[in-house]
Amino acid sequence: MITFLKILSVIFNFIPQVLLDVWAKLGGWVLCYGIKFRKGIVKDNLEIAFGKEKKEAELNQIMVSNYEHYVFAFFEVIRSIIWSKKNYLANTKVTGLENIIPFLKEKRGGVFLGAHMGNWEFAVATVAVNGIPIDVVVKESKNATGQKFLRWYRDRFGIGVFLETKTVKDIFNSINAGRFVVFILDQYMGPPIGVPVTFFGREAGTAAGLALFCEKRDIPVFPAYNYRDADGKLCTVIEPRLEYGELPQTRDSRIYHRTQIYNNAIESMIRKHPEQWLWLHRRWKEFKGQSRWAAQIASRTLVVLFAGVILSCASKETSPTGIMIPPDPTIESPVVLEATTFSYDRDGRVEPSKEESKSKATSKTNKKSVKGKSDSKLNQESIQPTPTFQIIPPDQIPFEVGERIEIDLRWLALPAGKAVLEVREGPIMNGRPTFQLWGNVLSSKLVDAIYHIDNTAESYIDKELLIPYKFLLHMLESKQNKETRVAFDHVNAKAYYWAKRISERWGNLDVDRIDVLTSKAKDLWSAIYYARYLNYKLNEKQRFVVYENGQNWEVELLPVANELVTSRVGAFQCWKILVHVSLNNVLKPMGDVYMWLSDDSKKHLVKFDAKIKIGSLYGLLTSIRER
Repeated sequence: MITFLKILSVIFNFIPQVLLDVWAKLGGWVLCYGIKFRKGIVKDNLEIAFGKEKKEAELNQIMVSNYEHYVFAFFEVIRSIIWSKKNYLANTKVTGLENIIPFLKEKRGGVFLGAHMGNWEFAVATVAVNGIPIDVVVKESKNATGQKFLRWYRDRFGIGVFLETKTVKDIFNSINAGRFVVFILDQYMGPPIGVPVTFFGREAGTAAGLALFCEKRDIPVFPAYNYRDADGKLCTVIEPRLEYGELPQTRDSRIYHRTQIYNNAIESMIRKHPEQWLWLHRRWKEFKGQSRWAAQIASRTLVVLFAGVILSCASKETSPTGIMIPPDPTIESPVVLEATTFSYDRDGRVEPSKEESKSKATSKTNKKSVKGKSDSKLNQESIQPTPTFQIIPPDQIPFEVGERIEIDLRWLALPAGKAVLEVREGPIMNGRPTFQLWGNVLSSKLVDAIYHIDNTAESYIDKELLIPYKFLLHMLESKQNKETRVAFDHVNAKAYYWAKRISERWGNLDVDRIDVLTSKAKDLWSAIYYARYLNYKLNEKQRFVVYENGQNWEVELLPVANELVTSRVGAFQCWKILVHVSLNNVLKPMGDVYMWLSDDSKKHLVKFDAKIKIGSLYGLLTSIRER
């Protein structure tokens, strides 16, 4: 196919431009009035955008010129197939390079906010031949032949291509390397992940992806577009960096605000050359349903309105079990080192600062001093609390607010129920933003006949440090109702443990004590998410500490294989990890415990298999929802 297109390209390069211009005008007329290809959509879109500003004759002229533009774009792509960089530089033009030169000199990457404007493939290639390292986020073509051609066409000048799915890590790594990534946001995106913002005065569902990226890190965004000037030369324009003004206080409101700014920029591009935008697309489809971000904003508004009433009605926290949870103790805020103290290693991970390296060296010395004692239970007296904590760059954190996964559970090969794991927006704790890691395990009807379980875990972890500040376990079971709360003071190496149980079979329990805490220790629930943050290599162990009921246990994770695991969601290449931890509850291992984490930027928990105190427990992923 490529050979045939190259031959066609040679022929088209010999055809005089005047003749191509005539063919383009004729082809545009045939598409518009003869074939009438999507003419109704184009006409409706122009009415929505300019119906109150332009007369019908003007709209008809834009429509005809728009169809001519598509034919022109086709001829341009065909001619460019055999072009070298020299040909591109001679036949195209870039303005606005001065807006990104400071970033190029400092090897800082950024984002180009683009649209289906002019000849957008030329825009990307033109930027690349001018020495700007560039990648583009695209949808995968449904046509395999077309996809193969586009891949070859973009590869010629070192243009990277990221498909819309599973691109988070790749995009951040690209920007970290000083490259620029193109986001094209001018197509419809509906609920729940779309944002219904305004575009040409009408509600238009827009992808929230770029706003979410910029929420994670302050990434510079430059509007960029392409157009064909009066002489037929293709010009690419890079505009100054977008400014957001004063951002709203809540995350979800900021998603709306940023996305609206992006739509305003794209609308401005289109107004300059309306005949050269992709009016064939149904941009203003009805936004049926609820945007995830709108729902969260609404729920937060209610929380703010009624917070005073709730606080005045109770001095203690109620729980699903009906047991009252005492107020949290006062915890000292951690001393945080900014992320600027980090540098990136070859794997995209963060290399430790001098302070962290010193801390690790001290930890090794302490471990030597307890040689001969239990390998799993750490000597609490020998471990010193870490005085400072370092920020983990957001692009290194594999989960974010809105993630929800479901896992099918089996016990002794019987359907045991399901587990749901969600990442939610947490409150400000100790002056720090948090994630709420929420999870529920609900037994099946079959297991209910033996023993009913409806247990919910909540872990509130620092968004930038991944250390827990508070852990809650609500247990609603056949033989007991139990509440557990742990407050973590990492600075002073204290765990404030409280638990209360109501049980006729095992007796009531009421515990309130202060335990010694290994600084940076995780709770059992947040440990699952911390394991997803770690980098894995075959047969290389990863270790961290988990606090559980007065004990600080060392967790050891050993990748023993890289396997393909098939689930209801699909097939995942996974790390098979042997988990070693010494617990003394119903989760006490009685044999090997394995978990399978997807070998990608998300490291989702796809499967686990454990021989525990109450038998064999097996889990397999059945559902994933991102953001």
